[in-house]
Amino acid sequence: MESVSISQGAAHAFGVAFPPLFHSLLYWGFASLVVHVCQRLVEHTAFSLDPSSRRISASNASLCIGCIVWALDVVGLFMYGELFHVALELVPALGSLLVMVFSARVTIPTLSTSTSVRNLLPAGLLLALGMMAGHFLLARSYVAHFSEVNVLAIALSIATAAGVACYTAIRHRAGKMSALTQRYAPQNWRDNLISGGAILVLHWLLVNCFPLQKPTTSNPDNGMALLAVLLVITFALAVDQFRNIRSDQVRQQLQRLGLSLMRVAPAHQKPPEHDVHLSLIADHLPRLLNRGSLTLHFQPIVNLHAPQVHYEALLRLNDPLQGPLSPDAFFLVCELQGKTSQVDRLVLANALDAAESWAAQGMQHSKVCVNVAPVTLLEPDFAQWLGAKLQRRGLPWGTLQLEMTEHAIIACGAHMVQAINDLRMLGVGVFMDDFGAGYSSLGVLADLPISGIKCDRLFVRQLQQDPRRQSLLRHVVRLARDLQLEVVVEGVETEQELQSVLEIGIGNVQGYFFSKAMPPEAVPQWHKAYRPAEITVLPPHPATAASPFLAAPAPMPL
Repeated sequence: MESVSISQGAAHAFGVAFPPLFHSLLYWGFASLVVHVCQRLVEHTAFSLDPSSRRISASNASLCIGCIVWALDVVGLFMYGELFHVALELVPALGSLLVMVFSARVTIPTLSTSTSVRNLLPAGLLLALGMMAGHFLLARSYVAHFSEVNVLAIALSIATAAGVACYTAIRHRAGKMSALTQRYAPQNWRDNLISGGAILVLHWLLVNCFPLQKPTTSNPDNGMALLAVLLVITFALAVDQFRNIRSDQVRQQLQRLGLSLMRVAPAHQKPPEHDVHLSLIADHLPRLLNRGSLTLHFQPIVNLHAPQVHYEALLRLNDPLQGPLSPDAFFLVCELQGKTSQVDRLVLANALDAAESWAAQGMQHSKVCVNVAPVTLLEPDFAQWLGAKLQRRGLPWGTLQLEMTEHAIIACGAHMVQAINDLRMLGVGVFMDDFGAGYSSLGVLADLPISGIKCDRLFVRQLQQDPRRQSLLRHVVRLARDLQLEVVVEGVETEQELQSVLEIGIGNVQGYFFSKAMPPEAVPQWHKAYRPAEITVLPPHPATAASPFLAAPAPMPL
């Protein structure tokens, strides 16, 4: 073998010239496309919420990224006249592929999900070093020897590779964080072109790190065949992964919709920012799962036919990084992460603490209503756990009332019936929440041991102007009374809506007309100021009009 270029330390000239303009432009475009594909794979991994989907997405993304980057590295060798006819050795080539895939597998989970720059930079540097190690293993096919090193080329290669990896990681983080204040802004083609240009320079630097050898034989047909095979494999792999991403996105959307029905009424399709918010909540979920982070506010449920007021617990989440969080999104992430029962028990403990404090201030007859998921009630030890919590606080019989969506109660069948009966033995009733918002099955009401139903805001909307709605709500109330079920209507905001509800015969009312949700320490003061007699003439309650709770966020179901 005859040496073509020999490096003599950091000051040695670069032996391999920069690729011709046409070759450089083609490789730049190919590298930019590879960056785009890799970024989409990382985004898909980041937006996967449940642990199984995250592991599968990270594994698929790592395999695909490692293979595509390896193909990009090999294709780059065809830009240089000195290396065009070099035949790659099988063992070093496969070893290089394994190193690149392994480097991606180790770092992609952090690069896709972390929002901490302190974590992103080391992971980006590790990915860059791993890809360089894979290239040098591949370089055994054309390097004369590794004893002489171009230190300048090595240093510039490390800096460039680390810069590309860290730049794309930080841009990915910035895109996720942008969804907190504006529309989601993922990495665009300008970023891809910048990274692609840097990869072009990086490849030239890597080729100049060690002295090359001239092949003794020349076979251009083999080189062109290898180039064609690599391009076809890379294109097929990218197309297949994009199809998989679309299919998996549909699967995860259906899964999230199904789980959300267990907690709240069906929602419309969410914009991309919603997925970003969900992924950020999933990234920081361990920090949020403590009683101190799960703040509760309470909204009154007024009985207009008796001097009784009950209070529904509504979750408030305010993360230092993300700001106020949607309880619906938080609970959906908990469902996907398998943390629903844990967070429900934390919320129940906080609600019972508030009830204990109120009882000490003379509110012994006020119930606390908490929305829970069916998986929590179906746990074998839940009734025993809840009974112990009630007994420890010395709360009166009937202090706690649980709420679940109609879909959740109906879907769980006989097991849910037994769980509700066990709770009734503790003096804990279960209400069917958001009645009428989902797909109601009136035939099962007679078989369910529930205590009552809470009619959704949909019943109240335009109630005065719509005789059909009035007739529908009147028949629902009559049916519930025949089944000895209490009826609560939520979402009453105006005097006209309250008048319509009273005319239909509903006495249990919840809504902004009385008060928005308030912190637990403000409840006793509002409770003492409330005067049921004043509602007979339907004025806005003075305590509500002047109370500071009106500035609280709109109530959202647990």
